Amino acid sequence: MNRARSIFHVLLHDETKDKKWMREILAVLALMATIMFIIPAPYTTFSIHSLENLLKGTIAVTLYLSFLSAISKVKDRKYKMLLSLPIDKKTFIFLYSLVVYIKNHMLRVMPIILSVLAVSGYYGKLTFLQCAVAMIVFAAAGFFTSLCGITAIIFVYDHNFIRFKPRRSLMKFSWLRREFVRFSSDKVILINHLGYSVFILFFIVNALITFRVEGGFLLFVLSLLSTCSTPGVLFSYEKPYRNLLQSLPVSIKKLYWGKYVFSITITVPLYVAAYTIVYIYDPLTYTIDLLVLLLCSLMLITFIKLYYDYKRPNYNWSHSRQMFEHPSKYKLWGMSMAVSVTLMLYSYVTILGILAVQLLVTWFFLYLIKKGDTVNES
Repeated sequence: MNRARSIFHVLLHDETKDKKWMREILAVLALMATIMFIIPAPYTTFSIHSLENLLKGTIAVTLYLSFLSAISKVKDRKYKMLLSLPIDKKTFIFLYSLVVYIKNHMLRVMPIILSVLAVSGYYGKLTFLQCAVAMIVFAAAGFFTSLCGITAIIFVYDHNFIRFKPRRSLMKFSWLRREFVRFSSDKVILINHLGYSVFILFFIVNALITFRVEGGFLLFVLSLLSTCSTPGVLFSYEKPYRNLLQSLPVSIKKLYWGKYVFSITITVPLYVAAYTIVYIYDPLTYTIDLLVLLLCSLMLITFIKLYYDYKRPNYNWSHSRQMFEHPSKYKLWGMSMAVSVTLMLYSYVTILGILAVQLLVTWFFLYLIKKGDTVNES
């Protein structure tokens, strides 16, 4: 028992090291407050019959996070060292699943579930007993899903169904092609991006079908597209090569624009798919002008994220998943939402007016990033 407890602490520390817990708690409380007090109740209340859809979405998110965590773990050099500890494989998988469950499901997913259940109970959609039972079911389903996801990835890795190819030489590719090769070969980055895209599209479809959202709230949902984190880690991802890049006659402009074009290319399909879904739902209201605004927002937001990561790269990571967990993600989310939330003016202001506001906000954030970088250097 003591041995298992010690290994559990080792795994937990490895997953949560350098975490700013006060910041994490404040972010969770802010999210819960938004669901309970800001978002209109019709969009956050569930009856006993509609909880099934919420459970399916919860299982999908938890499974995605479990896959991402497990793939990142087996890529880590410490994985074989952890397996050499005096404990059998099944116990190791159980303990690691428990750690992932606590970190991902209990601290990320369950606060949302609890907020939704609280709102549903307050407005009489669910009784207290139904809320309590639902909370237990969601918690149990989360652990079972985490255990299945971790077990599946470790199984296929141990049987060589997942193979990680060695890094290729930088000089064999153009900067743009290099980004696509790394993106397709790094399963953590690839799954993170694809999983985020599928989740956002699922969220939009579910909002349209289940809650019949429309107007400003649907535009707010579309603004969530801007929270894609891939463009905000591309310079941080250069950690293994930063010394080499500094020693070679590398054009930083070509590198930067290669990353920018790559970011736009992999994100455009998500924006187009989201627009298509909304257009099918309401073709008269959401015209081609909205797609133009979405793509303009994408170009500006991507530039902000990439510029921020260029000025303040995060090299404090040992496996690539940790890049997405850096506290700077909250700043990038805030800046991205500040630009994209102007979409909510779509019904009241001309396209040129919205674009002018977006350009002004973008210039302001770029100025702050550059000014902050100057202050840090001095």
